[in-house]
Amino acid sequence: VYMVTPDKDYGQLIEDHIWQYKPGKAGGENEIIGVKEICGKYGIQSPSQVIDMLTICGDTADNVPGVKGVGEVGAGKLVAKYGSVQGIYDHLDELSPRQKGLFEEAADHIGLSRELVTIKTDIDVDVATEDMKVDKAYGPELADLFEKYEFNSLQRFLGHAPVIPEKEENPLEITRVSPSEVTKAAAKAGICSIITEGADSSIFAKVRRVIVASPRPLGGGSTPLTNREGPDFVVAEGGCKDFKALLENAAVGKCGEDLKRHMNLLAAAGVELKGHLDDIGLMHYIVDPEKSHKVEVLSQGLLGMSLETGEGNAEASTGSLFDDIPSDEVQSDRGREAAILLMLRDKLKSTLSENGADKLYDDMEEPLLKVLSRMERNGVKMDLGSLKDYTENLRAEMVAREAKVRELAGEPSLNVSSPKQIGEVLFEKLKLASKPKKNANGTYSTDETTLLDIADRHPIVDEILEFRAVKKLLSTYIEPFPSYIDSADGKVHTTFNQALTATGRLSSSNPNLQNIPIRTDRGREIRKAFVPGTADGLILSADYSQIELRIMAHLSCDQHLINAFKEGIDIHAATAAKIFNIPHEEVTADQRRIAKTANFGIMYGISAFGLAQRLRIGRKEAQKIIDDYFAGFPSILSFIEDTKAAARETGYVETLFGRRRYIPEINSKNGTIRALAERNAVNAPIQGTSADIIKLAMIAVDKELSDRGFKSKMVLQIHDELVFDAIPEEVEALRDVVVDKMENIVKLSVPLTVDCNYGKNWLEAH
Repeated sequence: VYMVTPDKDYGQLIEDHIWQYKPGKAGGENEIIGVKEICGKYGIQSPSQVIDMLTICGDTADNVPGVKGVGEVGAGKLVAKYGSVQGIYDHLDELSPRQKGLFEEAADHIGLSRELVTIKTDIDVDVATEDMKVDKAYGPELADLFEKYEFNSLQRFLGHAPVIPEKEENPLEITRVSPSEVTKAAAKAGICSIITEGADSSIFAKVRRVIVASPRPLGGGSTPLTNREGPDFVVAEGGCKDFKALLENAAVGKCGEDLKRHMNLLAAAGVELKGHLDDIGLMHYIVDPEKSHKVEVLSQGLLGMSLETGEGNAEASTGSLFDDIPSDEVQSDRGREAAILLMLRDKLKSTLSENGADKLYDDMEEPLLKVLSRMERNGVKMDLGSLKDYTENLRAEMVAREAKVRELAGEPSLNVSSPKQIGEVLFEKLKLASKPKKNANGTYSTDETTLLDIADRHPIVDEILEFRAVKKLLSTYIEPFPSYIDSADGKVHTTFNQALTATGRLSSSNPNLQNIPIRTDRGREIRKAFVPGTADGLILSADYSQIELRIMAHLSCDQHLINAFKEGIDIHAATAAKIFNIPHEEVTADQRRIAKTANFGIMYGISAFGLAQRLRIGRKEAQKIIDDYFAGFPSILSFIEDTKAAARETGYVETLFGRRRYIPEINSKNGTIRALAERNAVNAPIQGTSADIIKLAMIAVDKELSDRGFKSKMVLQIHDELVFDAIPEEVEALRDVVVDKMENIVKLSVPLTVDCNYGKNWLEAH
């Protein structure tokens, strides 16, 4: 038997007739490892002792703790001398004081480490060798798999086109009319699709056609595309000037793809897109958030129809869109795309209704799309002078840190940005670890986790970490910012991604403002560069206080947490009092820190190992904290277990507002995959509900500002925080509006509270 794998774990399975066939790296020679080779490599007597080696060395990537500070060479010598991990523990007094201390420190989790590295060989596998042969033919099942994961290149490589159902002859009718006729018919039309194309600089040239579907009352349900009276599509040619009245008619719904982008393009041309918007990608995002929302993928997956050719079968009713229609009557690709968009709209509306999620689209995502469009166009002003000053300060700090590292290393020419050179200094010259881990390319591992583990052994490690932190802040966040500033207005116009995250949270790009490292003093300084759009203006920031903990209290119905929030008690101190079974007033700062870590960790399904890493304590102590936490808050444990059980049964979890996240992996036989799915199942309803609440608050605030004619503008959303560019004379009234809408947008069993402040820049306001 030859095991083809580079994984060192498989060394434990090698026997006289079992070899490990290890593929060479980067075109190198392949290696065949047998009993002689594996024993010679580690200096052991039997391949089974690889288990003992792995138990001691551990594996950060696989969360195997091992014995910190004992590497491969040291482990090999100890196993060769004492035979096993147990043999080592039987002779601890014979070890050096340092090694003895390391093994004593690992005693609590050494059994777990051994269990994790041992490949199970005692499972009863009721499968014959013949049954394991792969002979699956390409068919609908495999096509579905390829479609789900967008394996388009692999599909072409195998020489298979997508499976398309048989066509049925039932063509649609298309009529060509002039722009003036379309405008006259607009009052009767129920929906239109805006399609943009071309690379012309003029927005008017980009909008080529407006496709208006047959009459239907706005929001009046969806009838099949067949069996309608009158033409199915009215296709007209012209620029958006010709259709300004139609596009700005709020009684006419619009259907299309990426409508927020279209709104922004049209706004630049002086056209405001109004009416109910059926955005295909956004509708599908609610139906299945983690799949592709591209129209070409949805057309094939939901309709069995090619977007490029129109061939296929849509719900076994329409057949090829343009069979029997003379080619000169077909409006090239645009009429076909419009037809498919409308069929997708009908299909998705039906699915949303079946899932009880139609209100989630109509009352939350659709109005939010318009709010985000305005926010993107508003943008936020950047103080280039402040940004430049901060950049120079950080560069000076980086140079100073670099010099300090070189001084501590005794290497004047050391390239501090080179992981290879840093590894050689730390592990060969300074010998900060007895047997340091190496990467696949043979260089020493110097990632953050590795460095934190040895930070207490030499001051150079902290200097390296600080150097890297400054460098990353500069290269990732600070230096790219000027390129995103619009020279016309001096503002950054980020793009808010509404259909990207699995939980419903917004993200942003170009630049990514959601990911600014605001928890560090250096990261917070970036906020100083975000300033009002007017010279005398103010930045107002409103931030939900501990909203996810409040949602967990509501969902779990835990009376202890509910009472603490209602009474305005420090929630982390209250949790500490419960965990440590002491009066509230006796809680120490360290106990509060532990409780805070537990509070947020529990929501993410943190394990004893994970909590131990965060708190830098033993696994046994971490497990006790978790046990005491659930003993003090039994309702939270019930909520977690009930949520996982429901997800196993239905395959999904929901937020308070019906947003689903599908978690099929929760029934996986793979323990690692299943554990991750369980954590997602617990977290998604909490984080998703938080995202839904702030979305509703944004809609309510935006409407109030519009209704009351405020000149102040909402410009940013950063997770649980809203940021406004405020007019001085409006700031107090704005503050009242924002706090009122955010705190009262939904009624939970605990109050929602908002911290709201303002200042001359975002840093002052926060």
